[in-house]
Amino acid sequence: MSLSHKIISTPDDVLTIGQLFVAVSITTLVFYSLYRWLLPKPIPGIAYNPNATKSLLGDAPSMIKEVKLTGQFRVWCAKQVKLMNSPICQVFIRPFSKPWVLLADFRESKDILMRRREFDKSSFLAQGMACMGSFHGIYTTGDKFRSNRQLIQDLMTTSFLTNHVGPAIYAKVLEVMKLLELKMELANGRPFSVKKDFEYASLDVMLEFAFGQNWVHTATGPQVELLSKLSASDVKLDALDQPVNFPMVPIVDFLHSVYEAPEIVEKTINAIMPKLQTWWWSKQSWYKHIFDEKERIMKDQVAIGLKNYRSGHVKTGIEHMLLREGTRAEKEGREPDFDSEVFRDELFGDIVGGHHTTSGAMMWLAKYLTELPQIQAKLRSVLYETLTSAKEEARLFTVEEIRRANLPYLDAVIEEMLRINAVTVTREALCDTTILGCPIKKGTQVFFVSNGPGFLSPSIPVDDSTRSSTSLEAKINATWDETQDLTIFNPERWLVRKSDGDGLLAEDVEFDGAAGPQLVFGLGRRACWGRRLAYLEMKTMIAMLVWNFQLLGTPPALSSHAGLEGIARVPQQCYLRLSKL
Repeated sequence: MSLSHKIISTPDDVLTIGQLFVAVSITTLVFYSLYRWLLPKPIPGIAYNPNATKSLLGDAPSMIKEVKLTGQFRVWCAKQVKLMNSPICQVFIRPFSKPWVLLADFRESKDILMRRREFDKSSFLAQGMACMGSFHGIYTTGDKFRSNRQLIQDLMTTSFLTNHVGPAIYAKVLEVMKLLELKMELANGRPFSVKKDFEYASLDVMLEFAFGQNWVHTATGPQVELLSKLSASDVKLDALDQPVNFPMVPIVDFLHSVYEAPEIVEKTINAIMPKLQTWWWSKQSWYKHIFDEKERIMKDQVAIGLKNYRSGHVKTGIEHMLLREGTRAEKEGREPDFDSEVFRDELFGDIVGGHHTTSGAMMWLAKYLTELPQIQAKLRSVLYETLTSAKEEARLFTVEEIRRANLPYLDAVIEEMLRINAVTVTREALCDTTILGCPIKKGTQVFFVSNGPGFLSPSIPVDDSTRSSTSLEAKINATWDETQDLTIFNPERWLVRKSDGDGLLAEDVEFDGAAGPQLVFGLGRRACWGRRLAYLEMKTMIAMLVWNFQLLGTPPALSSHAGLEGIARVPQQCYLRLSKL
């Protein structure tokens, strides 16, 4: 009786179950609606991967898998463009954020970079570079950007490069040649890594550029000193194709700071929440040590530079910056601010950027010349026939001879290397606008893909009616034959023949840097500030390397073209096997 009574007399229980069902249904509906609302929202009219819009993570898993495999975001971007067969497409990388737009059309990319003011510095890149402080590269193209650029404008003049930087590069490259010769002799026909050698050489160049003789610690010098004391018995030699490993002298802490800074930038840019990551890292002892050391050395060097400037001796990069500030302050009727962090942050950023990018470029050049002996032989012949006095006198060319030499084939070799290894340039829409007729909302990140169609494969056709008015009005160049294999390293793409035959001297050919699409240094107001310095360093290093040595083949295991992508694309390995000429 009591059990029956319980079952029959508890209508409240039935009501509770009903209420629970309704609550669960409403909750499920709310969460499902929230889930649907949080799913990636495509921009109308722009191609995308439909499967990516069915997951909160969008395209991120696919991208992360590719980057883990190749170390390169640009490879994944090019694959998306080809997969969607569209010059403009969109990908969903950061959850709950606007899609990123990939643009693989050089003509429209050039137009945006050079003429369309509604695009500027990407905010997510600026957040990733927060550790660089008041460096011009983190700012949009406003007053702060222009002020910093004004401070360093004297450092790319012909007089500064000729009188200060050129001789410094020549001296540092000579030191590298001595190091390579020591390694060649000790290796006895075996390959050896030159990755650190190029990195240290470029680091020494940038320090000389910034501080001159005020800085006494070099990266390459101690390595030369160490190896010069070794004998054959001190080096372990294995089979002829096995690389020889050489001991290395540790570099001083400040040079470690220069090494670590770009890695911090790259990891922060790739973080889901860059601001939070920067804040968290700033509390860590290792992070503090890197930037405390940077501050200590930069303050010391600014103080030395200021003393020299006030005594009338202006030679180095920092001294020219102080001179520029003094002149600017006088013109503006104010006291110069020589204690500003801008001097420290700006020059440190220039050192980091110049070292990291140029060293990687020189590694790629060495690899291509090793793998393509016919191009190496052509380049050596051009050098010998152009720098005839040095060749006839059986000596190395001077700094003045290489500076004045007209070497279109060397220029073409460098440009072709840059073309194949360009990283993706990024901009952000500052307002609602359009690209190729498609709506682009304010805050959208636009990536200019420079390793896909139009660069390393034939262009995807574009309806000209969708182009911007400035794009349509601009002169069309960079229209070489796309039926050729654009993935092959062929420097002669960049040469215009002046005479019949197959000669490669200045009287036979002319270098045309606009012959094909190129975005490696960016374009327009934000184009790479240090481009002239980079070319001077690459030109001197590669000319001296080919003049002094024959670059012999290396085994496949040491000849990978795998790269690591960040501020620049650098090879994961770089080995040489040398023979003295």
